[in-house]
Amino acid sequence: MTEQTAALIVTCQRFYLADSIESDGYKSMEDIVETVKYVCENYLTESESKRYTDPDSGFERRLTRALNSGARDDYVKIIDEYNTLISSRVSDGTVAKVLATKHSLQPGWTKRILDQVYSRTVSPHVDSLKDYKNGTDNVYGELLYPLASEMFRETGLRSDQVFVDLGSGVGNVVLQAALEIGCESWGCEMMKNPCDLADLQGEEFPQRARLWGLSVGATHLLRGDFLDNKAISAALLRADVVLVNNQAFGPQLNDALVHRFLDLKEGCQVVSLKSFKPEGLELHERNAADLRHMFRVRKMEYFSNRVSWTDAPGNYYIATIDRSAIVRFENGLKKRRRAAE
Repeated sequence: MTEQTAALIVTCQRFYLADSIESDGYKSMEDIVETVKYVCENYLTESESKRYTDPDSGFERRLTRALNSGARDDYVKIIDEYNTLISSRVSDGTVAKVLATKHSLQPGWTKRILDQVYSRTVSPHVDSLKDYKNGTDNVYGELLYPLASEMFRETGLRSDQVFVDLGSGVGNVVLQAALEIGCESWGCEMMKNPCDLADLQGEEFPQRARLWGLSVGATHLLRGDFLDNKAISAALLRADVVLVNNQAFGPQLNDALVHRFLDLKEGCQVVSLKSFKPEGLELHERNAADLRHMFRVRKMEYFSNRVSWTDAPGNYYIATIDRSAIVRFENGLKKRRRAAE
C-alpha cells in the first residue's frame, strides 16, 4: 500500500473551478474544499495536520472564505499552496509513513470518497432510479451511509470476511463494505437502471480508491436474479454477513429467500428490514419442520434519516444462523420417543 500511495498521489486529480450547470447539482468547488480537508486530516503528521486544519487559519477556512467572497484568484493561490505542500510531503515520504500507520478510516473520510464516486456516476442519472412499478418486488430504495455503517458494527463484519448484498441497487453498500471494512464484497441486482449505474460505480470506485492511496476489498457487482445466480450462490456458501433490503418484498419472495438461506453456514448473519422469523414463533413438535427456526433474531432500531424512502425511524433485524436449538429439540424428541416405546 505504501509504495502505491506515493506513486498515485503524485498523479493529481483535476477539478473544474466551476459548479455543474446540469441537474445533478455537483458542486466542484465544495468538493475541492472537502477533499483538501480530509487530506490534511489524514495524510500529514499530527503537528502539520493540526496546523493546516486550524478552524481559523487552515486551508478549509481560507478556501471557504475565498469561495464565499468570490475571490477566485485568492482561491487559486491557496490551492497552489496546498498542492505544493502535498507534493513535497509525498516526495519526502511523509504521506507514505502516515498512511502506513492507519488501519481504519474515519466515517467522514469514507463517506467523502463514496460521495465522490456517487456524484460522478449516479447523480447525473439519478432520475432513472424512479422508473419502477409500485406494488412489486422491484421497488427501488437505498439504505443510507449511517445505517449501513451501523449494520457493519452490529454484525462485527471484519476485513477477512465475506459480505453479500441481495438486491444491491446501484451498489452503494457493497462499495461501502469494501472501503470501510476492507472485506470481500458481493452484490446482485436485477433491475436494469440500477444495474447500469452500479456498473459505472464499479468502474469509478477502484480508481477513486487508488487516487486516495487506499487498499480496498474485492468488489463484485452482478446482474441477475439473486435466487438463481450461480456466482452469488457460491458466494453465499462462504458469506459471513448477508444484507437483504426486503422492505418491499412480498411473502413469496421472502419465503424463497428462507429456502435460499438453508445453504448459509452456521453463524452467518442475515440483516433485513423485515424479519424472516415472526415474533413469538416457538419450536414445537407440530411445527418442527418450519425452516425459520434456524434463525436467532435480534430486533434493532434505526434513527430518522437512515433510508431513502422515509425520514422516519424504524427497525431492522439481524438473524444469525443457529441450528443448535433445532438439534437439541430433535435429540430431546428422540429420547422421549425411545422412552415411550
